[in-house]
Amino acid sequence: MWWSYWPTAWLFLAPMMMLACMAGMFFMMRGMHARNHPRSAWCDVDLARAGPHVSARFPGGQSPFEEYRAETLRRLDPQQEEFHDFLRRLRTAKDKAEFDQFRAEGRTRPGSQR
Repeated sequence: MWWSYWPTAWLFLAPMMMLACMAGMFFMMRGMHARNHPRSAWCDVDLARAGPHVSARFPGGQSPFEEYRAETLRRLDPQQEEFHDFLRRLRTAKDKAEFDQFRAEGRTRPGSQR
């Protein structure tokens, strides 16, 4: 009977079909990657010199974004230090106010010991 042999054929056809589909997807994704990234990792790009975040379109130096980023970070460093100093002074003032309040409450209590 023909239906008793049908599952046996799928035992061989299903893995082959899966491999064919996976190979097709691999080549489709590889083609899409090559279209969007013309200088892929297979080219002779000096990655040690370029670094992981420097685009291949600017091989002579840093990209304009990298220059802007470095300038912004240089500008923000002193502001960050000022902010941390402000927070330190604020915490000190708060601690002093809480301590003064504690001392004032201790003096007004009837059974306080001095």
